Amino acid sequence: MFFRTGVCLIKFKALQAAADGRAVILTINSDNSLSHPCAEKTSRCASFRKRGSLTVEAALVFPLFLFALTAFLSLFFLVQVRVEIGRALTDTGRELAQMAYFLEDAGSLAPSAMAMLYGQREVEAYLEDRVAAEIIKDGADGISFLGTVWNEEDSVLTLRASFQAVLPPWILWFRPVQISVERSVRGFTGFAGRSGIPEIEDSEIVYVTDHGTVYHRDLGCRHLKLSVQQTELDKVEELRNGDGAKYYPCERCWKEGSEIVFLTEEGNRYHQTLNCSSLVRGIHAVRLWETGGLPPCSVCGG
Repeated sequence: MFFRTGVCLIKFKALQAAADGRAVILTINSDNSLSHPCAEKTSRCASFRKRGSLTVEAALVFPLFLFALTAFLSLFFLVQVRVEIGRALTDTGRELAQMAYFLEDAGSLAPSAMAMLYGQREVEAYLEDRVAAEIIKDGADGISFLGTVWNEEDSVLTLRASFQAVLPPWILWFRPVQISVERSVRGFTGFAGRSGIPEIEDSEIVYVTDHGTVYHRDLGCRHLKLSVQQTELDKVEELRNGDGAKYYPCERCWKEGSEIVFLTEEGNRYHQTLNCSSLVRGIHAVRLWETGGLPPCSVCGG
């Protein structure tokens, strides 16, 4: 009965619309509900507008995201090019440090100019076929070595490389970044001695041992050439050294339980082993001012 009433109502509305000069098509759904074509069309239009809005938002946000990602990755390129140039300057500086003695005798060509030319050649060879050279403006030829200085007073070489990095190279709105890398090394030119030391002391050669407390002027001093003797522990109490002093156990090697000991006429200690550092003399020839203020030997020091 309700279905018939609904159908009659539909017919009534259709007749009423026809009387008004309008044609309206109503659809009876499976659940006996009524749907209007305009309502479906309105729903489809709203869905289309929603999808179009998301497309516009993505078109606006994606370029900004791509720009931020490119700028972030450019920092890694910047760090890489600084590391590569710094490594090249370090290796070049080591090579120039070995040639420092010849740089000082360069003659008419200034040492700074020679260092700059050599450094430029070595850095260009180092950067060949490397990724770092791709972001340098004009490549390896765009690196300037102005500021490379050779200080003849303290023999210090300062290598300075300046260049412009285009980050990234495929985007035109990035302005070139000015970068300067510097490395300093000391040349191997020898040692001129210390000022304020008398010439006679600076040239005098003396002899010291590894654990000695004095320096010796004579390499044949009896304190340097020890005459080691072997004896029994029971007889040590009766023995005396060359100066008439008694013998005492060595603080470095002596341990209780040994029956055989070793001693010298020059010392006042008896030892358990021949490998004791007091018996094994490590003799070194040094300048007098290098002894660190040690007193002279009482036998050969004069």
